[in-house]
Amino acid sequence: MDIHEHRRRRLRALIDADETAKGNVAEFARNHNQDAARVRQVLNPNYREGQSFGERAARRFEEELGLAKMYFDFGFAIEEHNSPQAGAQVTGQDQSLIKRLLPDDKGNVVTWERPEDLEPDEDRVWIDRYDYHFSAGTGLIQWEVRQKKALPFDIGFFKALGSKPKDCKLLTVRGDSMEPFLFNRDMMMVDSTRTHVRDGKVYAIYFEDEPLVKQVFKQVGGSIVLHSYNGKYPDREVPAESMELVKIVGEVIYRSGSAMAGGN
Repeated sequence: MDIHEHRRRRLRALIDADETAKGNVAEFARNHNQDAARVRQVLNPNYREGQSFGERAARRFEEELGLAKMYFDFGFAIEEHNSPQAGAQVTGQDQSLIKRLLPDDKGNVVTWERPEDLEPDEDRVWIDRYDYHFSAGTGLIQWEVRQKKALPFDIGFFKALGSKPKDCKLLTVRGDSMEPFLFNRDMMMVDSTRTHVRDGKVYAIYFEDEPLVKQVFKQVGGSIVLHSYNGKYPDREVPAESMELVKIVGEVIYRSGSAMAGGN
């Protein structure tokens, strides 16, 4: 299976998991402001000899659907990682990085129970997992560590996303309003410096003292729409005069979980 087919399967899984679309490409396209013909093109393994879901198409869909960068490439196995040509073609990264991430003697999985079990790595960054709430009466966000076991990330991960580790928090998703983008108990990473709303991006927010994760759309006149991916939750429009009720915690820049595989 090549990278194009892998991306097609990832997109098809999103369409199948969409509560409203239920596998219908046209309905999925309408739900997410996409052109149905374009979606069908990239899903067609015979279009352009199966090369229709290329790098540009994948990154464009990720941005337009509010997905994490490289979402469609996640999980793709590099079968010939000893080949510099194969590694560079699939990942766009140099062979030295691939060699470090996929050592010959270990494959791409390292198990560990304690941080000290891992080999030293100056590029490793540890990110704590948090819950968040507002301090009564002040309107200031108070971050509280809920799970002491931090998770390791490579510094290159943050450079690729244009974020700094010190600005990022890992939060646990609660509820099903953002399925299939985020499932209950998934983990998401929020950049707490990205509080200026960019149209169509997903944010952790507080609205009327309630913590939410929503896709945010700007409207003419200064109002916004809080959109849930799950069709059973209606959109909520916040008029310009009520924007003081909305506090942006940060933009969701990464998420992970096992829900699509039945883990939740």
